[in-house]
Amino acid sequence: MVYAMLLAHLMGDYVLQTGLVARWKARSLLGVLAHGGIVTATTLLCAVLVDPRWWPYALLIGATHTLIDLVRARFLRTPHPRWELLWYLIDQALHGAIILLVVTWGRHNLGSENGGAAHWLADSRLLLYVIGYILLVNPAWVFLRFAVRGIWGSDAAPRLDQGEKYGPMAERVLIATCVLIGQFYLIPLVLLPRRLVPIRMHGEVGVLLRRPSNWAETILSVSLAVTVGLSLQLLTRAG
Repeated sequence: MVYAMLLAHLMGDYVLQTGLVARWKARSLLGVLAHGGIVTATTLLCAVLVDPRWWPYALLIGATHTLIDLVRARFLRTPHPRWELLWYLIDQALHGAIILLVVTWGRHNLGSENGGAAHWLADSRLLLYVIGYILLVNPAWVFLRFAVRGIWGSDAAPRLDQGEKYGPMAERVLIATCVLIGQFYLIPLVLLPRRLVPIRMHGEVGVLLRRPSNWAETILSVSLAVTVGLSLQLLTRAG
């Protein structure tokens, strides 16, 4: 159940938190409540599909998630990148700790899982693959932006609402896949396309290799993708 709840958290807190919801959260507590409702619904769905008896624990996870986000939005807003990073890390640590505590409590009260409709949600090995790849998209994008700005300063990377988003996500997914299948030599080829700039000189068309403007984010992004790929490779070998 813990992997299903972590998957629900990633889906509700990142994948389903669109730009519209994020902007609504930033300007209104109603937006925070709407986001909390999405997280709660996602958690409830995943829990019930694994074990229908689990719905009260899913509601508890969703309610505490919403409460934490309300406190953060009401009292812990700051424009300073280092404080943003700190509150983000604390926020995610609290969400993760509550999931672990509630899952432990639920197992103590309910015993083994009852076997719901979605058997794949109870397959921990499959869920680890899904979680690994989801981590490389929205969660990695948010974490890397907070981390780079918090450690190297606000000029080291754009804000969350600025800069390229989907290109780096695609790179991380492809790099992790290259590592997973043991084709490390393909990593430079994955990184190359976004760094080529078409140029025209004297009627001739060519390309120019562009130096990464946000070097820290690029290095951390590649490192994260390689780490996830190696982890999934070890999981494959262990299986």
